[in-house]
Amino acid sequence: MSLRRAPRTALEGIAVAAVAALVVLPLADLVAARLFWKGIAGASSIANHAVLVLAFVSAGLASLDRRHLALASPDPEKGRLAAAALAFADLMASLAQAAFFWAALAFVPQGFSAGSLAGFIPAELFAAAMPLGYLVMCAAMVGKPGLAASRRWASAAGLALGSLLASSSIRNLAAVAFGSAPPFLDSLAQAAQLAASALAIPLILAFVLAAFLGAPIFCVLGGVASILFAASGSFLELAPSEAYSLLRGGSIAPIPLFALVGFLLAETGAGKRLIAVLSALFGWIRGGEAVVAVLACAFFTTFTGANGITILALGGLLAAALVDSGEYPEDKARGLVAASGTIGLLLPPSAAVIVYGINAQFIYSGSGGFDVVSLFKGALVPGLALVAAMCAAGVLAARKREGPARRPSLAAAAGALKPAALELLVPLLAIVLYFTGMAGLTEVGAACLAYIALVETLAKRELGLKGLFSALAKSLPVLGGTLIILASARALSYYVIDANLPAAFAAWVTARISSRFVFLMALNVLLLVVGCLMDIYSAILVVAPLLIPLASSYGIGPVHFGVVFIMNLCIGFLTPPVGMNLFLASYAFKKPVGQIVRDTLPYLAVQFAVLLLATYAPGLSTLWK
Repeated sequence: MSLRRAPRTALEGIAVAAVAALVVLPLADLVAARLFWKGIAGASSIANHAVLVLAFVSAGLASLDRRHLALASPDPEKGRLAAAALAFADLMASLAQAAFFWAALAFVPQGFSAGSLAGFIPAELFAAAMPLGYLVMCAAMVGKPGLAASRRWASAAGLALGSLLASSSIRNLAAVAFGSAPPFLDSLAQAAQLAASALAIPLILAFVLAAFLGAPIFCVLGGVASILFAASGSFLELAPSEAYSLLRGGSIAPIPLFALVGFLLAETGAGKRLIAVLSALFGWIRGGEAVVAVLACAFFTTFTGANGITILALGGLLAAALVDSGEYPEDKARGLVAASGTIGLLLPPSAAVIVYGINAQFIYSGSGGFDVVSLFKGALVPGLALVAAMCAAGVLAARKREGPARRPSLAAAAGALKPAALELLVPLLAIVLYFTGMAGLTEVGAACLAYIALVETLAKRELGLKGLFSALAKSLPVLGGTLIILASARALSYYVIDANLPAAFAAWVTARISSRFVFLMALNVLLLVVGCLMDIYSAILVVAPLLIPLASSYGIGPVHFGVVFIMNLCIGFLTPPVGMNLFLASYAFKKPVGQIVRDTLPYLAVQFAVLLLATYAPGLSTLWK
C-alpha cells in the first residue's frame, strides 16, 4: 500500500466500522428487547455516536475526492477568469473549514462533563471525529495532487484567515490546555470579533458569490454561520456543539442507513431486475415503458434520498429502454427520466421527509399531532399523485406502436418476478417493521441494510465481502457530502432561531400580504427559487425555520405546509436556469444543459400542476390521518 493511499484506507476503515456499528447495535438491541424484555445497555448511544463519526470521516473522504455538492464547477482550463474564480472559491471554502476545525477542536475538551459516556466509551472519543474530519478537509484543500499553484496559495491564505476568525476558539483551547490563555490571544480574539462585526455583510456576500463559483455548499453555510457567530460575540464552538447534538441525536441515523440500501441496490443488478419486473407488468401497454421508468426512479429515490443519484445510476439504462421501445425519441426519453429523478422524495422512507419532520417538530414544539409519521401519512397521497401524473404524462407522450399489439403475460411477469423477489421485499420489510410498531426508523433502516447486504452477498452472490466493502467505500463520499451539509446548516439554523429572525420575518410579511391565496402563491415561487439554489437538506434546516411561523400565522396546518415545502424543493431541482438535476442530467446524458431544459419542460409543467393541486387542496394531505 502506498503512503498516499494509507490515510484514505484508514478513513474508509473507520467509516465502514461506523456503518457496522450503526447496523449491528440497533438490531442486537431490538432482538434483546424482544426476547429478554431488556435492551443492551448503551447500544443506542454508541450507534447514534457512530453517525457522528460516519459523517465527518466520510466528509473528509469527499474532500479528498473533491466530491462535495456545489452549485457550480468552473473548468480551470477555460482561461484565467475561470482559474481566478476557482481560486476565490477555494479561499472562502478554506476559511470556513479552518474556522470550524479550531471550533471543533476547542469543543471536544470543553463540551462534556467529567465521565460523559456513550455506552462504555468516552463521548469525547467520538466527538474527536469532528476536528479529525475538518483537518482532513483542510489538508485536502492544499494537498490535492495536481492542484494549480494559484488555488494552492488561495487555500493556504483561506486557512490562515479562518484561523484568525477562530481566534476565540484558539484562546479557549489554550486556556483549557494550559490553565490560562496568553494575553496576545485575548487581543487577537477581540480584534477578530471587531473585524467580523465591521465586515459581516461583505464577508457574507463573498460567501454567496463563492457558492456560484464552485465553493461547496457546506462551506458556504458554515462560513456564513461562523461570520454571524463571530460578529455577535458568540462562542464559535456553538456550531460544532449543534452539529454534535443533531448527528448523535438518533433522528439522523435512518438517513445513511436507507441511503446505503439504495446504493447497494444500484451497485448490483437489482436495478435491471426491477426494471424487468416493471416491464413485464406494464410494458405491454402503450407508453408502458414510461410507467416503468417513473416507478423505477421513484423506488430508488425513496431509499437513496440523495438528489441525482437515481439519474446518475439508472438514467442511461432507463432512457435507452424508452428509446428501444420504439415509442419515444431520445429527447422525450431524456426529459422523462430527468424529470422523474426526485419524485420519490415524498414517499417513505424518504430522508427529506425525516429531516423536515424532525426539524419542524422542534420548531412547532408544543403543537400536538405533528411528527415524522404524520408527515409521511400526509405526504403519501400527494406523493403518489405526483408519481401517477408523471406516469400519465409519459403514456400520453408515447407514439403509436407499429406491429401487433402486445398482450399481458402472467408467465412473463412471474418469470421476471422470481429473480427480483428478494429485493422487492425490502419496502415490504420496512413497512411491516415500522407501521406495526415493531421497530423504530433506525432499526428498520438497519434491518433493511443488513437484509440487502445478505441477499447480494449470499443469495445473489453479486457482491463478495470485498465487493461489499468496495460498494460501501464508493458510497461514503456521497454520504459524507450529505451529512456535513446537515451539520453546517444546523449551525446557521441555530443562529436564525436564536436571533428571533422567524418572528420578525413573519411580522414583516403578514403586514404586507393579507390574502392566504396570495401568500401560498408567493410561497411557491420563493421555494422554487430556493430549490434551484440550495440542496434540500440545507433548505429544510435554514429556510424552514423562517417560513413555518409565517405559515402558521396564515392558518396553514403543519402537515400541509410540510408537503408543499418538500414538493416545491423537489420541483426546484428541475427548474431552470440552475436546477441541480438539469446539470446532473446533462452529465449523465452528455448533452448541453439547454437541451436538457427543453426536454424536461413538458414534464415540469405537469409537476407544477400537481404542486398547485397540493397547495390549494389541503385535504390531499389529510386524507390519511
